Amino acid sequence: MKRNTAGQTDMENEIKSEIEKMYLNQSGSVNAMMEPEFVECSIDEKTLTLEFPVLEWEKNRVGYMHGGMIAAAFDIVTGLLARFLAGQSFAPTIQLETVFIRPIPLGDVFVVRVKTNLAGRKLTHIYGEGYIKSTNKLAATVTSSYYNEDTASHEIAEKS
Repeated sequence: MKRNTAGQTDMENEIKSEIEKMYLNQSGSVNAMMEPEFVECSIDEKTLTLEFPVLEWEKNRVGYMHGGMIAAAFDIVTGLLARFLAGQSFAPTIQLETVFIRPIPLGDVFVVRVKTNLAGRKLTHIYGEGYIKSTNKLAATVTSSYYNEDTASHEIAEKS
């Protein structure tokens, strides 16, 4: 697949379509169960924002959003943006570093805003911040790296 050269409307439509596919094709997976919702994106700034309701099944032992679910939300958003920019249907996560700043209450909404630092030929690097919607306070940050080659087809070929 060639590098993506889409415009703003194409980006919005493609990201929304990918989220819809999560619900349809990944039913029962963490990606779909987290119920991501599109907020906004910018092709010029290479940004994406999604929201995640903090659901009962995502809570940790003290009743806040589990750290693994926070990292998963970041991976969903950064992964969507990386795949879009690479023009790939699959781009594996190489690195995902999450810094937890404050707990996110059950019943609130985790708002994830990510921005691309580098969209290269082989790698994409993304920085992001996650906010508690009710207070607009910073809850966590992320840095991530993605490999811009659809390795899913390689894995299928290796298994046969």
